Amino acid sequence: MNYSLFSLHRWKPLDDPEFGLLYTLSESIRSVEAQHPDWFPDLRQSSTMLIVSDYSGQQPQARYESLSFLFADPTSFNDWILQRESLRRIYLPDGRRISYKTLNDRKRKRALMPFLAAANSITGLIVTILVSKKIESLFEPTGKLDTSQPGYEKYAHWDRNVLEKLLRIVNFAALFIAGLSKPHQNLFWITDEDDIVANAGRLREAVDLFAHISSAYIKHQMGHFRWGTTQLDKGSKRVEDLASIPDVVAGSLSQVLTTYYQGGTMPKVTGLMVPPPSNLSYKDAEIMNWFADQTQPLKRLVYVIEQIEGTTKLNVKNLWFHGLADYQGAG
Repeated sequence: MNYSLFSLHRWKPLDDPEFGLLYTLSESIRSVEAQHPDWFPDLRQSSTMLIVSDYSGQQPQARYESLSFLFADPTSFNDWILQRESLRRIYLPDGRRISYKTLNDRKRKRALMPFLAAANSITGLIVTILVSKKIESLFEPTGKLDTSQPGYEKYAHWDRNVLEKLLRIVNFAALFIAGLSKPHQNLFWITDEDDIVANAGRLREAVDLFAHISSAYIKHQMGHFRWGTTQLDKGSKRVEDLASIPDVVAGSLSQVLTTYYQGGTMPKVTGLMVPPPSNLSYKDAEIMNWFADQTQPLKRLVYVIEQIEGTTKLNVKNLWFHGLADYQGAG
């Protein structure tokens, strides 16, 4: 392998079209980096890459499943740690956790934007993949995941919708780890306590599946790997506060894309810079204003995967947002 590629670009693309949808996504990211190289942090400076993920879109009214990943350099956390401790004393001294679904709570709502502003100091990339719920499986040409096929024997006891979700998560995560990591780098992945890791046995099976799938994407030797849940937080709320970043982004972007869909204003062209819908709630408009800021150490990247009407083919779109100044929305 030519390791000089690691120093030329911050994104190392896949080199095999056999990866299909993931190859298309990788090539789109290569194109975005060529246009906006400053949108990609260098995560190869640290011996460890931290991954924190959360997911949204399970509500019946949501039109998109939202998978959000924070890939970060943990050596950049000093400012964030100090700020979050101060913000907790000011806004959330009772220890409550920030999450998208609890933002109707007045105290959490007041704390949200200061917490997101503090997260800007993290050197990292927050990636959100939104998959249309019209797509039953990303791993079958039509219909739902067929767990009777060879290779799925170990997971036959899983609900196939949960297994589909896990497969999406580990494939997307493996793609970004392959593209952003360096040889012998350690990986520490924290996921929300979700149905994919509902118990210790599920977590072990998820780790095994990730190890198997990631070996197809990651061609360089990695260091140690640990995967845990937000249960690792023993009271400091540091892990939960990290997890709140992809939680809020996943929830808000699922709502934003659903609002586009319902209003018939879904962007048709990849790479188009678009404003959030004008009829967003105030909390979503605030989150999108924050999300639109690409000048911070914490960068943002959004992809939408939809089925092309009348076909089984999938379309991958990159969305860029710009903010809404002085927004006066509903709710």
